[in-house]
Amino acid sequence: MENTKWYLTLFPAGEDMENNIACFLNRVDDGPESIEIEFVFEILRRDGSVLKKRSLTKQEFKKVASKGCSKFVKRKRVLQFEKDNFLPQNTLTARCRIRRYKNRSQERVQMFAKTVINIEKMSFIWDIKKFSSLKLEQRIPFVMNSSSKKVLMKLNLFLCEERHNNEIIFIYFDSVNKKIKYFLFKAFLIDDGGNKINCNQREFWCEENEKNWMFSLRWTKMDLLRKKDLFLKDDILSLNCECIFPRVISFEGIVSTKFEVIIPLSVPKVNIIGKQSDNARSLKEDFETLYTDGTLSDIKLCTKTKSFPVHAAVLCARSPVFKVMFSDDMKEKIKGSVDIIDLDDDTIRRMLLYMYTDRLEDLQWENALRLYEAADKYQILSLRKKCSAFLEDHLTTTNACDALVLADRHQDRYFKEAVQNYIIDHDRCAFCSEDWEILLENHSKLAAETMHKVWKK
Repeated sequence: MENTKWYLTLFPAGEDMENNIACFLNRVDDGPESIEIEFVFEILRRDGSVLKKRSLTKQEFKKVASKGCSKFVKRKRVLQFEKDNFLPQNTLTARCRIRRYKNRSQERVQMFAKTVINIEKMSFIWDIKKFSSLKLEQRIPFVMNSSSKKVLMKLNLFLCEERHNNEIIFIYFDSVNKKIKYFLFKAFLIDDGGNKINCNQREFWCEENEKNWMFSLRWTKMDLLRKKDLFLKDDILSLNCECIFPRVISFEGIVSTKFEVIIPLSVPKVNIIGKQSDNARSLKEDFETLYTDGTLSDIKLCTKTKSFPVHAAVLCARSPVFKVMFSDDMKEKIKGSVDIIDLDDDTIRRMLLYMYTDRLEDLQWENALRLYEAADKYQILSLRKKCSAFLEDHLTTTNACDALVLADRHQDRYFKEAVQNYIIDHDRCAFCSEDWEILLENHSKLAAETMHKVWKK
């Protein structure tokens, strides 16, 4: 396109939000001062079908410019929840499709580029002798060397006193090699039979001027002393540690190029995407007017304090619960109204706005919780998914327990797993909070299930 040059940038740990994978399109050339394009970011399955998609239309790019998505896809979705789909053979396939705005380009060019990152995996046994006599803050050192015998890191194991006088086992990392930008560390206990028991694993992203990190084994000294016959043979604590480093990019470049004429040069292209977008926007505005004006409404939803005139056809199209309710000769259809006394006016208003326009407005934590309940009650699955995604993005150690109870009560497996993983990742704060104590008292089975995931992990 007019001698412009483009490249794609992927941020595996996010550009500025570490929980998201970010993707950006960049222009660097001496072509025209400005060019308008539209482009699409996609992540593909093994068979080439699209897993995740984000479109950006009518984007003006100057000679040196970068535009994209800082929240393209959640890291946990890629690396944990749907790893088999996103990373077949440990490979992420991303595609960016670019064209001139209003589809002026007459040819299609496909370029296939590949980046191969080599990794170095190191494994070592670390024996901590006379473990039972280990004192608080007493350091047990270990030096980790690379395959070329160069010192990569210096490790120190020590005990640190937490709440309730528990002595937690920590490992302190001191990086010697300044080139290390990322590493994954895993620790396993070795029992009396030589079996490996997973203690913990964690990713470390090395910011500039940062070279020290902390790692918890999730075990206390007392835990191990209680099971000394299993884990402390001859008073020696044996750890099997694994560390994975990305080493170098062994290949980066365009592997093939394909030119393809897709329509005759004399036939102008039509901006179908733009028209569809405008039509969809107009349709949503018309349906919002239909809802707010109540024109030709044929049924009412009644709370304790207010009634909402609605259209049965719209509710049937959006909710299988309403469809059953209005399709048969049920009392609601005969009466011409539905009593909903368990939901407040604001939640009903938000639910109806979404059912008519597919839009959510001014979502906050509390109203998202109530809206999730309403979406589940009436089986509006797309709304429930959007509410759970909002709640997941706004989890804190003070509200995670409420979200966990909600997900468990509604048997939302993916949302529940996401909340449990958040609690596990923030265990030191979450397990010491008053909210966790309340959860232990009122939902002991759920709390035990979450704690069990900590030890399994």
